[in-house]
Amino acid sequence: MNTVGDNPEIKPFLRNFTFVEAAVLVVVGFGLFFFPQYLRPLWAWEIAPSNAPFLVAIYIRALVPVSLMYLSGRWSPTRLVLRAIFTFTLIVLIVSLYHIDRFNFSKWQVWIWFGLYIALPASGGYHLWIYRAMANDHLPITGQFWRITTQASGVAFAVYGLGLITAPDTFSSLFPWRLDVFHSQLYSATFLTGCVLMLTVSVRATRAEFFATGVTESAFGIFSILGLVIVDHRVQKIDWTASNTIAWLALLGVITVLGLTMIAMSFRNRNLEG
Repeated sequence: MNTVGDNPEIKPFLRNFTFVEAAVLVVVGFGLFFFPQYLRPLWAWEIAPSNAPFLVAIYIRALVPVSLMYLSGRWSPTRLVLRAIFTFTLIVLIVSLYHIDRFNFSKWQVWIWFGLYIALPASGGYHLWIYRAMANDHLPITGQFWRITTQASGVAFAVYGLGLITAPDTFSSLFPWRLDVFHSQLYSATFLTGCVLMLTVSVRATRAEFFATGVTESAFGIFSILGLVIVDHRVQKIDWTASNTIAWLALLGVITVLGLTMIAMSFRNRNLEG
């Protein structure tokens, strides 16, 4: 980790705003997980039972780095997390506006949805701008093995994320349940955010940033698999022998192992070499 002088505190407004964001993610993520019968009717649009657990995985995945950013209160790992927040929320906002016909503006929760997803990318973009001159040259250089691994992972995330946007019917066929165009394009934000995380740590990264990325991706993999099991227990419509289900589980398994390995690397004494 860097010295305090190299790793200054973030502005109080950003840290307080992050606390609010983390609180919202706790309510939404764990609320959908433990009390879906109460949270689903309050969503900004009608979500099917099969989509709810995957949304849980997405929001718990987001909760992890946002919480680390708040608890740290310093530029590292904030520089990583802030890029992820901006990417995810901006894509969600654009997709929501593109599919604005899916929203009933007579419902108060729709206004909250758009209020949040306008405020979040606005805050992220603003703080990325004011911190744009922050030096990164002093950060540890990522070793060759991890540079190649994270860059390859980032490209893979980008290809799949862009595929969900540009060819949603084709790329969403990997999911074990059927997705419409809206949800396919909405879920692209998750994979494109993974691309940003991986590419950010691929050249220079602190141990805190490697840890944040690893926890984020492993949480996504674990909760996505757990959510699939829960969905099948409720609706019993998942074909576990189907090729797309097997491929989906394999993808989540790779993401989980990658994340756990990055966590393990972050605890090593050396600066992510080799």
